[in-house]
Amino acid sequence: MKKNYRNSTIFVNQHEIRSRHVKVGDYTYYSGYYHGGNFNDCVLYLDKIDDEIKNTDELIIGKFCCIASGVKFVMGGNQGHDYSYVTAYPLDILRPDFQGYTEDNLGAYHRKGDTVIGNDVWIGYESVIMPGIHIADGAVIASRSVVTKNVGPYEIWGGNPARLIKKRFSQEKIDELLKLQWWNWNLQKILKNIHSLLAPAE
Repeated sequence: MKKNYRNSTIFVNQHEIRSRHVKVGDYTYYSGYYHGGNFNDCVLYLDKIDDEIKNTDELIIGKFCCIASGVKFVMGGNQGHDYSYVTAYPLDILRPDFQGYTEDNLGAYHRKGDTVIGNDVWIGYESVIMPGIHIADGAVIASRSVVTKNVGPYEIWGGNPARLIKKRFSQEKIDELLKLQWWNWNLQKILKNIHSLLAPAE
């Protein structure tokens, strides 16, 4: 694959990532063909609290992931909103002295934990990944899914809310692939074994 496919597919870590709380592994790409092609637009809210809240959740994405156009990672811990309060409206913003949420004035900010995407994960068109979710190696998320629960290795999930559809392979093959960890090979070894990697897992 070329560095820019259809002028919209990019290797994410070769471009400027707006938030210091986003970490992306090698060869993970975003194919934003229908949504402008800017991966930063996939990460909601996190950049807005970067300077104010230091101890916040992070988005960590592994190597060789395929992120389709319009995917959204919901981050930021729902700053200012708490549905356990009498009102979910962020009334702080109406105070005359309010100048934004800071480390000392977090409003209803609640950490959800880091959002962690494993290696060789395929996230389909316009899917939404909610805060604090872990998606394990080799998983596939169907288009327009809303992921609210952790996803296991080599599982296929879809729907709103997303549910397990099936596993990609037998458990024996999954265990073998997790042990293999081909995504940690150097590029030369990957290319040498490309025909085996681009073949049915039997």
